[in-house]
Amino acid sequence: MRIHANIRSYAKSVKIILALCAMLITGGCWDEVNLQDVSYISAIGVDYVDKHFVVYAQMISFGVIAKQEGAPPPGSPIWVGKHEGDTNLAAIFNLMDSSQYKLSLNHLKSVVIHERAFSEMQQIIDSLNRLSSTRFNCLVFGTKRDINDLFTMDMLFNKTPLTTPLYAPHIENNQNSYVEPLTLQTLVRGALEPAMTVKLPSLSLLPDDWENNKKRLNFLTIDGTFLFNEKKPAGFVSRGNSKGLIWTSEAFKRSLVPIRVEDKRGSVVVDSAKSNVKVNWEDGQPKFVNKVHVTGHLIEASNDFADQELIKYVEQVVQTQLKETYLKGLALNTDIYDLEHELYRYHNKAWRRLTKEEWKLSPKDLTIEVKCRIKKESELRSQSELDRHT
Repeated sequence: MRIHANIRSYAKSVKIILALCAMLITGGCWDEVNLQDVSYISAIGVDYVDKHFVVYAQMISFGVIAKQEGAPPPGSPIWVGKHEGDTNLAAIFNLMDSSQYKLSLNHLKSVVIHERAFSEMQQIIDSLNRLSSTRFNCLVFGTKRDINDLFTMDMLFNKTPLTTPLYAPHIENNQNSYVEPLTLQTLVRGALEPAMTVKLPSLSLLPDDWENNKKRLNFLTIDGTFLFNEKKPAGFVSRGNSKGLIWTSEAFKRSLVPIRVEDKRGSVVVDSAKSNVKVNWEDGQPKFVNKVHVTGHLIEASNDFADQELIKYVEQVVQTQLKETYLKGLALNTDIYDLEHELYRYHNKAWRRLTKEEWKLSPKDLTIEVKCRIKKESELRSQSELDRHT
């Protein structure tokens, strides 16, 4: 019994010593960081000029991020830095050396890469990945515009820049869907997938849509997409020429389909779009069928629009957009709907054979079928209030 008592006493002493050691290790504020001593970079832009990397950094004042009473602080809440270097990381560290404060990338949210730097895309992504402070959930965009102009954009009512497409593209996408927002993680994953075309959203400025006190405002928008095929840039497709991506995007939320047939006009808001690709075989050659089902509701229409006529024209508009986008992709030698990737996934043996035969998609290889369903289509075509009281 005495031996067991000694063992219990020894074990108790060990626990006390371990607890004291843990308190000494975890106690104190030795790693405390004062916010006033650190400047946090929220977005980075990368350009490539004369064989040099040019890096832009955007920082946002905490005064417009945190909720506070009273008027916002005077002056612009955005600061933009710029420096160059022989490598991307060298340019970033040169920019840090020029700052009056310690610069941190711990809150980096977005990366904008200029079209001129696409040839160095692999080096840019690799360098960002080597920084322990950056994360692969950062949003990534391409652009044709001057990055300094993008980083000094205007905001409605002096709100935080974090609500702009640079940081929150889902806001614009939820109102009027287009191409799915891309993160560094999905960019790398798509680039490594065989027979996959990466669609990088293009960040730009609205032409002249808004003004304040007769001053034109520079608002950000997504004006198209850059296509990458086998990790190489394949070209750019404007938003107007790639509307078919709206109906094949997994991130689809909403889109408006305007209809005009002679003097009859209408508008349908599509709330749901589902795309399903099937492969048929003819003499060992693949033939693709893309079946798209859209569901929406009528928001305006002439009284003389019949229900079936309205559905017919919605289907025609969607089908035309899908076809035109497909042809635009082929013109750039890209498979914009990732049809070949369907072969890789579900018909791998045939895909390997076709790859050896240097098979390429043609305009006749895709058939598009669109089915539309409109909810409560007749309810809004009653006699208007103006006609009713005259």
